[in-house]
Amino acid sequence: MKISIQGINGAFHEEAARNYFKKDIRIIPNITFEEVISSVISGTADFGIVAIENTLSGTIHSNLNLIRQSGLKITGEEYLSILQNLIALPGTKMENIKQVFSHYMAINQCRKFFQKYPQIKLIESEDTAFSIRTIANNKLKNVAAIGSKLAADYYEMEIIFQNIETHQKNYTRFLILDKKINTQNFNKASLSFTLPHRKGSLANILNIIAFNELNLTKIESVPIIGEPWHYLFYVDVQLNKPELYFQMLNTVKTLTRDLTILGHYKSGIQLFNQIHNVQYETSKKN
Repeated sequence: MKISIQGINGAFHEEAARNYFKKDIRIIPNITFEEVISSVISGTADFGIVAIENTLSGTIHSNLNLIRQSGLKITGEEYLSILQNLIALPGTKMENIKQVFSHYMAINQCRKFFQKYPQIKLIESEDTAFSIRTIANNKLKNVAAIGSKLAADYYEMEIIFQNIETHQKNYTRFLILDKKINTQNFNKASLSFTLPHRKGSLANILNIIAFNELNLTKIESVPIIGEPWHYLFYVDVQLNKPELYFQMLNTVKTLTRDLTILGHYKSGIQLFNQIHNVQYETSKKN
């Protein structure tokens, strides 16, 4: 099974993909999220996986727009605990590090750690794993990167400091993309729509969702380019009764414009919460 990711081997996208599929998979690396989308559309990959939100950095709105515009469907989700590490050539000493390269999001997640080292220059790069591979391949001394243990192992690098993220509860949600929409055995749905400029139009939609016993787990508004003060809404809902979900859709369709089902899938939050609680209890005992 071929899975398209943003980044190279060792990226957090690969870790999330392996956690989700739980089988032998072939990773198809890509530099951009647009390339991930294209590889699934063309059939180069069977599925794609894209980061959609992080508990520290928020939602990646550009990826929401990419998914909607592509016509691909969300068929799953994976929540990953992001453990950031400072990684360099074996034998590198902290006091000798002059520069640290990583993706801007990884840098933002670790700024408190680097406040203790004002002499280190933080430089944004395309990808966490790419930065680690570049240092390894070019034997760059006095240079480090931020990234995963998986990447450090891939490129035979050394972890100088573990878990340097500012907040330990640092999680990223990833979406699994396919050409086909799932029509059965799902308990979560993602939708997008626009609304007319009428008083209470959004409140009406939220009331309909609640009336049909759906749990609204996420709502985002994104500006529509070329239409000032007009917004596209993205909504995630969890459901127990599919018949009420489809009843909600039929009603909402009459009150919205451009209603799009982005995907039906199994929620990954229950497993995430189980793992999180185990880790929390273990940390308390230790």
